[in-house]
Amino acid sequence: MKFSKKLSASLLVLGLGMSASAYAKSELAGYYIGIDGRINIPSGTYAGLPEPNSGNLTLLLNHGNHYHGIGAYSYTGPAASPSINDTNSNNRIPEISALNPRPPLELNWGSGSLYSGKLTSQNNPSAVYGNLTFARVDTLAGHETGSEEQILFNSSSNRWSTLLGTTSIGLQLISATPGLSIGNEQNTNLFANGNTLILDTYLDNGFAPIFWTAANAAAGTYTAEFRLIGLNDESINSGRFYFDFAPVAVPVPAAVWLFGSGLFGLLGLKHKHKLGFA
Repeated sequence: MKFSKKLSASLLVLGLGMSASAYAKSELAGYYIGIDGRINIPSGTYAGLPEPNSGNLTLLLNHGNHYHGIGAYSYTGPAASPSINDTNSNNRIPEISALNPRPPLELNWGSGSLYSGKLTSQNNPSAVYGNLTFARVDTLAGHETGSEEQILFNSSSNRWSTLLGTTSIGLQLISATPGLSIGNEQNTNLFANGNTLILDTYLDNGFAPIFWTAANAAAGTYTAEFRLIGLNDESINSGRFYFDFAPVAVPVPAAVWLFGSGLFGLLGLKHKHKLGFA
């Protein structure tokens, strides 16, 4: 019985290694933190009105040669007397629209000493949304013309090219579905000491949160709601945004089961010889 448990654990670990995402991630971060430099809205219902998100921290999805702002401040109501929302209609990861609905990001079998046996975002197969690394837009500045960094940094007519410099930034966890936790490679609970994580040092060294649930988590969508906080100036706080996940029990690859079956066969043969059978 003890050997069976050890073998099961070994097969699980081997399966984890083989289930890692196959797509090649860009060396750039999947998400950036910037400040909205747009002064007025150029078109649409509220054309000509001041940009309600101007000067605020904003989560930016890296979309190759441009960003998608996620959860920016926005207007609602008639153009003559609009109200300001602290989020917008494009405030979720993965992005959701009526024409192009997307499922939540998958939580698959985790790896490493902290996450083995958990369902995590570590090996997410989404090429657009699964690169859960975060950086300041500053890291894109100063690169040669035509480079991937320069094109992204100067996109949208330099709307997001204001440097953050020494701006102190926090990530506030507003709410989370029970059972969903947020850690990183060193710590399974980054919000253990409060609902706001100071990002400064994390962003200096590379911020890569790991979202996870227990292996037996119930099926469904697990959501974390955040905002970016100006720790020295709350007037630059971002709008609210959400990350959606769903636990997915990934079967151990067939090759592993074949390996296991062969190993069990060898062990059975060895056991028969010990007992005096052919």
